[in-house]
Amino acid sequence: MNHQEALTIQVFTLMDSLYERGMDEVVISPGSRSTPLALAAEIHPHIKTYVHPDERSAAFFGLGLSKKDKKPVGLICTSGTAAANYTPAVAEAGLSHIPLVIMTSDRPSELRNVGAPQAIDQGNMYRNYVSYYTELPVAEGTQDYTGLIAAKVKQAGQYFIGTSLGPVHFNIPIREPLMPDLSRTDLFTRKRIEVKAGTIHYDVQPVDGSILVILGQTDASLDHLEDLFSQPNVITVADPRQHSRINSENVVTAHDLIFSSLTDDQQDFINRNLDCIIRVGEPVTSKLTNRFLGNSPVRQILLSEFELIKTFPVPPDETYVGDIAETLKDLIGSGEQPQLKNWFITLDRSVRKYIDSNMEAYSDEGRFMYEVLRRSEDDIIFASSSMPIRDVERYDTRLEKRVYANRGANGIDGVVSTAIAMAAKDKVTLVIGDIALYHDMNGLIMSKLNDIDINIVVFNNDGGGIFNFLPQYENKDHFERLFGTPLDLDFEYSAKLYDFSYTKIESLDDMDGFEMPASGRNLIEIVTDRTDNLESHQKLKSEIAQLVKRFDT
Repeated sequence: MNHQEALTIQVFTLMDSLYERGMDEVVISPGSRSTPLALAAEIHPHIKTYVHPDERSAAFFGLGLSKKDKKPVGLICTSGTAAANYTPAVAEAGLSHIPLVIMTSDRPSELRNVGAPQAIDQGNMYRNYVSYYTELPVAEGTQDYTGLIAAKVKQAGQYFIGTSLGPVHFNIPIREPLMPDLSRTDLFTRKRIEVKAGTIHYDVQPVDGSILVILGQTDASLDHLEDLFSQPNVITVADPRQHSRINSENVVTAHDLIFSSLTDDQQDFINRNLDCIIRVGEPVTSKLTNRFLGNSPVRQILLSEFELIKTFPVPPDETYVGDIAETLKDLIGSGEQPQLKNWFITLDRSVRKYIDSNMEAYSDEGRFMYEVLRRSEDDIIFASSSMPIRDVERYDTRLEKRVYANRGANGIDGVVSTAIAMAAKDKVTLVIGDIALYHDMNGLIMSKLNDIDINIVVFNNDGGGIFNFLPQYENKDHFERLFGTPLDLDFEYSAKLYDFSYTKIESLDDMDGFEMPASGRNLIEIVTDRTDNLESHQKLKSEIAQLVKRFDT
């Protein structure tokens, strides 16, 4: 067997075995050493490929393709720093249980640690974030590695489903010459295997009495549990990133404002009357809700879809991993203590009514976010970290939106790329700040190259607005330079560069008659002021605090 034949069999077997295990989309970043991998993906009859020249953005694009349905998506890059640029997205994927299949091409052993160009130590370079790592043998023509490769893919495939879901890394050293035999499509013979994860069942003791259910980010479908959430003993708090269609009349949605406003007596009242807190999925976004949970003496149970358990803000008393819906159904017992639920629901409705009735008095980013959410109809809302996700949480008080965000590592990098990838499959509105948009501006190219429609709403407050809410803001001598970081950017030029339609909104008057575009690539820049935004948020928080304070226990 000559070198080309051995190389062809190896990379074609790898790609076909990954397809067999569910991978049918691959994001390729151009490079020389990765030539055989890129060609194997490109000519595979059942794999759709995307090409992105920026590896950091490409990895987040791959993450976005997988984010909703959690199917494995491949990434291919050349050797050297190209592979290092995947790291932020791999970290996010690992912490968010996204099954990226990372294929980094590498120099063979004789070209490592000798000063050869484009060679770095790629061995298990994402070790803290991947669920599985292997390095494939070099295709030399002296041995048939097809069985070994298929076995390694089968092993990696354990992390494409179930409670162990996460990214995997194949490091693939390749010797020159790099061209495979493209006529050997007969090697693509495998058919898709439907692999199903087993379900873990627990013999749990039902919890009677008043139960506070905290629905964090979860992909578990809980729609069929509506009767549970309507029980008089069950108080449900929901993060916007949980995607079940639960009747909002049974749910406390304004929990961030409520928990930030509770008096000591009200917190004592809640804790005295609660028998158990059940936390579902990932931690909620709200810092104040998490603070309440962290300080509560009430027994807490955590239900996790994944073995990588996130115990923040406080380690639970019990943890169950696996089928959230079934475990929740078994855990929630009966109860006829409606007092606490009635108190929460009445308070929540009062806060929601106050927000809806008084939004016209505000002109800050929150008011603009309120208007954007109202106008986005059935779009998926992808919310950037920092202020956007917090404002979505505060103003999506009806649970009417399907909200996604990169909250594994909570970074602002890769937000544009992730959202555009999701927009390849669904109608998406991205809400983002100017710093985050600047940080991932390269990601806009994928919308242009692949004709992907998306609405991008950038809140341009000329800097990092969230820092105005933090103690750093008190140090006025150094704040603007180190934290405010004004960039003085006009995003009209970005829109022109990437062929986006552009709209600029500088006041609420500009919103009159404005409708979110139904199609196309659209960049809507909303100009706001960081100081005004801080004052408006503080004003609303103060008014809600007064409203909450008046509620008797």
